[in-house]
Amino acid sequence: MVRPASDCDPDLYTSQVLPLFMDALRRLPDASLLDLGLTCGDNIPFFAQRVGKIYLCDLFTGLDRLHRQGHPPAHLWEQLDYPAASFDGILLWDLLDHLDDDASGGLIKASRTLLRPKGVVMFVARDEHSSRRAPHAFAIAEEYRLHLRPQTHLGLPVFHRHNRDILLLMSAFTLVKSFIYRNGLREYLFQLS
Repeated sequence: MVRPASDCDPDLYTSQVLPLFMDALRRLPDASLLDLGLTCGDNIPFFAQRVGKIYLCDLFTGLDRLHRQGHPPAHLWEQLDYPAASFDGILLWDLLDHLDDDASGGLIKASRTLLRPKGVVMFVARDEHSSRRAPHAFAIAEEYRLHLRPQTHLGLPVFHRHNRDILLLMSAFTLVKSFIYRNGLREYLFQLS
């Protein structure tokens, strides 16, 4: 269960973008969601009550293994062996923060292929001044409160991107909403054009 915390706790904040992401999925009958973040048991009941189908694929573990072996993440996307246009929504959480531009481009291309028309993608990015280095599991609590759980056992590099770089990376999508938080995180919601 998510621990209670004050509004000043940088590891607990209320998401402004996740409710919009979920609203987009709720409007669809039997919506399918692909969660590519670190698996978080708290989130499964949350999503199960709101979407038709949930698919979990923890790309962080494979990425960490490749990084420790000195291999690029070029073939990591092969784990996403779903048919094209399988999902209405994809959650990337902070995965893009741990991929260089080429690997991020590959993931975005794969996500675009996996989304149905008008599908949505949500992700979180840290700002360039953030001291956060480890990937995080994002545990969803009541009222879209997100509790960040650092996963310090994962030794992944961090790649900071400016907003303009993110918009360029996501140029095949339409920006629906972005929000910057005091804790150094930025949330984005994009829709497939």
